[in-house]
Amino acid sequence: PLTTVVAVGIGGSYLGPEFLFEALKTDPAGAAASKGRTLRFLANVDPVDFKRATEGLDPEETLVIIVSKTFTTAETMLNAR
Repeated sequence: PLTTVVAVGIGGSYLGPEFLFEALKTDPAGAAASKGRTLRFLANVDPVDFKRATEGLDPEETLVIIVSKTFTTAETMLNAR
């Protein structure tokens, strides 16, 4: 089963999902539904940030979502590769 989601995005494509995550994580129903799952964000091309966001992940239990309006942002596409 999927236990971890990594959201990759820059600017608003990162901030929007993170805002929703932060706003909803204390909701009792949301907390119960997400128990045992982890959401991570990758928002820049810094190698340290990439390592932090991907460290210890099991590929069979991880979903990577690329968030972009145009899919032409260089940093987002670099992380997507």
